[in-house]
Amino acid sequence: MHNCRKILKSFTIWSFTIWSFVLTSCRGDEVIYPTIGTHVMDEVREGGLYVLCEGNMGSNKARLDYMNLATGTYYANWYGSQNPTQLKELGDVGNDLKQHGGRLYAVINCSHKVEVMDLQARHIAKIDIPNCRYLAFKGDKMYVSAYVGSVATPELLGSVFEIDTATLAVTREVKVGHQPDELCVVDDKLYVCNSGGYLTNRYDSTLSVIDLHSFTELRKIPVGLNPTRVRVDDQKHLWVTCQGNYASAKPQIVILKNEQPVYRIPTPCANISLLGANAYVIDAENKELKVFSTIDYQRSPSERGLGGVLSSMEHPYALLATSDALYVTDAKNYVSSGVLHCYGYDGRERWRASTGDIPGHLCRVTQAYELYGDTTSQETTRRSPYISRVYEYLPAMGQFVNVLPKYEEGDDAASMCRKCEQAIANNAGGMVCLGGWGGYITFGFDHPVENKDSYDLRILGNAFAMSGNTAYGSSEPGIVLVSRDENKNGLPDDRWYELKGSMYDDPATRHNVTKTYSRASDTIRNPFHTQPYYPQWIKEESLTFTGALLPPQTEKISGQSVQRILDYGYVDNKPNSDIEGTSFDISWAVDTEGKSISLPCIDFIRIYTAVDENNGPTGELSTEITGAIDLHIATD
Repeated sequence: MHNCRKILKSFTIWSFTIWSFVLTSCRGDEVIYPTIGTHVMDEVREGGLYVLCEGNMGSNKARLDYMNLATGTYYANWYGSQNPTQLKELGDVGNDLKQHGGRLYAVINCSHKVEVMDLQARHIAKIDIPNCRYLAFKGDKMYVSAYVGSVATPELLGSVFEIDTATLAVTREVKVGHQPDELCVVDDKLYVCNSGGYLTNRYDSTLSVIDLHSFTELRKIPVGLNPTRVRVDDQKHLWVTCQGNYASAKPQIVILKNEQPVYRIPTPCANISLLGANAYVIDAENKELKVFSTIDYQRSPSERGLGGVLSSMEHPYALLATSDALYVTDAKNYVSSGVLHCYGYDGRERWRASTGDIPGHLCRVTQAYELYGDTTSQETTRRSPYISRVYEYLPAMGQFVNVLPKYEEGDDAASMCRKCEQAIANNAGGMVCLGGWGGYITFGFDHPVENKDSYDLRILGNAFAMSGNTAYGSSEPGIVLVSRDENKNGLPDDRWYELKGSMYDDPATRHNVTKTYSRASDTIRNPFHTQPYYPQWIKEESLTFTGALLPPQTEKISGQSVQRILDYGYVDNKPNSDIEGTSFDISWAVDTEGKSISLPCIDFIRIYTAVDENNGPTGELSTEITGAIDLHIATD
């Protein structure tokens, strides 16, 4: 599909020069709105703030803005410039926005999707969830409430979907009450507000309790008519806002301790944000910002100076209390641009910025980003197709260990990784040996490798085929594992998935094998390599490896020991001249149970020797690595 966006002109706003895009998509006359940066404050803060603007239903005008608190610049429609190929941009009605780990997640209600982005709001994937509403997280799982039914079918129970944040696959679903809205996690339970929002005069009044282990509904707790928002304070007490029926049943905040309602605050609550010992509440009816104690639930003296900050707003809407500021939005008339206000806790306004339509959801992030400091297009030009870093090198005992690369007195794990980088990173042309079965290396590129509809990687070794018999040769196969940086700490300490090769389901292949090598057993040498075979920089007296073990592949042909070349999916198995034979598809990934896993991209690659064979004078079979290439990045 062609990208029909055109750059028409540049201009300056408050001495800040940017490019303005008047953008027309390939979908007829649909307009994609420009990204505009406006300087709104001089005081330097840390990080940034995302604003998800809901937009009016049916208008496809959900918008993600960004405030760079370090520079004082507010970017209208940040998402648009970060994702120039995303048609219709975010979609129809932004309903929730949260950060978890190194990602942003936005619920786009009427587009029936959760948009998954990195922290610069660059599109990673979308998860299709019907009539999705709100998000909660625990560990590597995301929970999404969904009305499922529609106004035409209000009696249908809603659902909560569990999603694996690594694979972005829906793993489980549980039915709850009618039209579930906000939800939160406390220990191993999930609490869900059942609003009954489609039932008008017959609203629901319960809070569903879901056990996260069995993912079943344990019970429903009666709280009050039309519960919509739920928060948890530092004492693990739940604060549930109940909107009533907008007539005889008045709105209230219900506080639960040990799942029992213990206090009720009779107040309208359009939004609530908890910070330390205070609960900040928007009373939109009276245009008051109220503050309650999370200790005794009484009105707090800290509201002094804050009570009147909403008085000039047309429709106070979103609220976020942080350690250094209080952010409140004004939705104005719900059909035109809103306003984001920033206040100090003394009640003084620090700055304000014009937003998109109905600014409804706020998310503070620790990193400050510049629009043209690190955009997708610029990053692509910097990417290298070759290995950039070796994170781990732990070979098993073998005849080339301490030689490829060479160990020298004083080397440790870090210096050996640097030597591996010198050998195989950046197309250096060297070689690294992994030793016997189980020995491994972990490396990565200077970017995530995307999973596309083709081969994604080439991994090179030093295999060769027999002359006149290409079914055999020098094959020392290594298994490939891949991983995503789920916790975004830049280290390969997340879940690993195996790229399923042709021998994975062979009856002779053994999975979950364990083997231990010890320094004391390092006594056998072949005549060609007499150095120690145990890795000398390792201080421990033994090394234990676990993984899959392929059956022996060596055969005697014309008096020569050769190995059968496997069909596909193994490193150092086919000659480097065989482009397809040395290529790998991320879509081959499986979990520990052999189930296919859908990974949009990967950050780390681990390769380990997959056979345990020793051919006497010629030594053990050991996988060698000479480099790797991201096939989606052009080589020089």
